[in-house]
Amino acid sequence: MNPVAVALPISVAGAGVLAWVGRRSPSAASALHLALAGLLAASEATLLLWPLLTRSWAASSNLPLQLSDLATILMIGALAGGRMPRLAGLAYLLAVPSALLALAFPAPGAVPPSPLYFAFWVDHATLLAGAMVIGAARPGPKVGWSMVVWAWLATTALASIDGVVNLASRGDYMFLRRPPAGWDPLRIMGPWPVYVLVAFLICPVVLAIVELPAWVLQGGEGRR
Repeated sequence: MNPVAVALPISVAGAGVLAWVGRRSPSAASALHLALAGLLAASEATLLLWPLLTRSWAASSNLPLQLSDLATILMIGALAGGRMPRLAGLAYLLAVPSALLALAFPAPGAVPPSPLYFAFWVDHATLLAGAMVIGAARPGPKVGWSMVVWAWLATTALASIDGVVNLASRGDYMFLRRPPAGWDPLRIMGPWPVYVLVAFLICPVVLAIVELPAWVLQGGEGRR
């Protein structure tokens, strides 16, 4: 069975339920935040440390330089750090597209029974859940055009770092050198390097679309 057919709908539905519970009950929201932060930390630690423990670590593939890595780190801080609306807003904006893309077009880089395979799915499903819980929270994340710009700048900065690392290590962080194997939205954006430029240009549009649900849920509270 295709894991996407199971993991994607379950992740979206589960994240929606958790967001509803967290919005309805502040006490439940606090517990959810800590639980999701702990699960994210555990899955990210597995992704980072398992290659070291098995002596399979490589600079070309095991550095935390994917967009979902940045989103995970920010999300852990937003979930565990209390009321930090700017951090929550940035974490939300980066987490939703990176988690959905990874769940819909997975490239785990490992197969069962490797812990890396399961950590990949847990990390991105939890990342999506954390984003939806934060997006629906009261008080919620800071939303608005300024956060879209900050998220775009953060994505651009990470891509610039990844470009240098890719040259040095011959890696493919953020798929800047070639799209992932199998079908992926990058493949309809043209050949390299055209798809990199197209992705850069449509990034703020995607972020603005992602921002809309949180904007509506906050009812203007975070618009400033």
